Amino acid sequence: MMLDHLLISTVTAPLALVVSVLFLVDRLRPAVAVIVFTGAAVTAAASSMVSVAAIIAYAGVAGVRGNRLTWTSWVALGFLTVIAILLVRRAMRERRSYRAARELAAALPGDDPVVFAPGEVAEAYSVPGRPGRIVVSEAMLRALSDEDRAAVVEHERAHLATGHHVWLAASRLAISAHPLLWPVRPVIAYVVERWADERAATRLGNRVQVARAIGAAALVRSPAPPGNGVGFLGGRRGVPQRISALLAPLPSMGYAALLIIPALCTAGSLAWTGEVLIDLSELIRAKPGDPLCGSTG
Repeated sequence: MMLDHLLISTVTAPLALVVSVLFLVDRLRPAVAVIVFTGAAVTAAASSMVSVAAIIAYAGVAGVRGNRLTWTSWVALGFLTVIAILLVRRAMRERRSYRAARELAAALPGDDPVVFAPGEVAEAYSVPGRPGRIVVSEAMLRALSDEDRAAVVEHERAHLATGHHVWLAASRLAISAHPLLWPVRPVIAYVVERWADERAATRLGNRVQVARAIGAAALVRSPAPPGNGVGFLGGRRGVPQRISALLAPLPSMGYAALLIIPALCTAGSLAWTGEVLIDLSELIRAKPGDPLCGSTG
C-alpha cells in the first residue's frame, strides 16, 4: 500500500532522525555534528518531498486509467502544496538575507577584515560576503579583556572560514521542506557555535580562554546579528552548554561509530523513496487493465 510509504517517508523516518540528532548532539565533535545533522536533514526533507510527489504522480496515472483517487492522494497533494509554498518563501528570504549581508560587508569602512564599530550596544558578529567581514562594537570591546577580544575575533573568523551561514541556511531550508524536522534547527545552530568555539580554541591553544570570553560576552546585551550574520553568542539558550563543553574534554572519536544511527535513518528514508519510485515506474510501464503494483490508499 502507498499509505505505508507515505507514513514512513514523511513521518517515521524524519522523527527517527530528530531523536537521533537529540541523542548525538553532545556525543560528536561539533564539526562532524554540523555536517552529519545538516546533511541528514536535507536528505530526509528531499526524500520526503520526492516520495509525496511520486505518490501524487502514481495516483494521477492510476486515475487516468479509471481508478478512483483515494484520500491518501488528496492528503499528499495538500501536503506537497503547502510545503512547496513554505520552501519557496524560505528560499526567497534566504536569498534576500544573503544579498543584504553581502551589501553590508561591502559597505563597511576600510579594508581590514575586522571592523570596530561605534555604538553602545555590545555585539560581535560575522557578515558573509566577498570578502566576509567581522563587526565588533565599541561597547563589546569595553566589556572584554584583550584575551577575550582575541577569542571573540577568532570565533567569528571561524564562522567565515567554514561557511557556517551556508550550513544554517541549508538547515532552515530543510526544515521549511519538512516541519517535523523543526527540533533539529536549534541543535544545528548550537553545534555551529560549538564548531566555531573549538576552532577558535585550536587557533588560540586555550579552550578555557574561549569559555571565559563566552561568559563575559553573555553578561552584556547581544541582539541578533543583521541579515545572514552569525553572532558570537548564537542565542542565549546554548551559552551555558557551550561553556561547559569547552571546560570538558572533547568527545572521543570512538563516538564516530554512533554515526550509524543517523545513517540508518537517512538510508531508510532513501530506501522507501526508492520503492515509491519503483512502484511508479512499474505502473507507468504496465498496460491498461493490468493489476496495480500498489495502492494509493
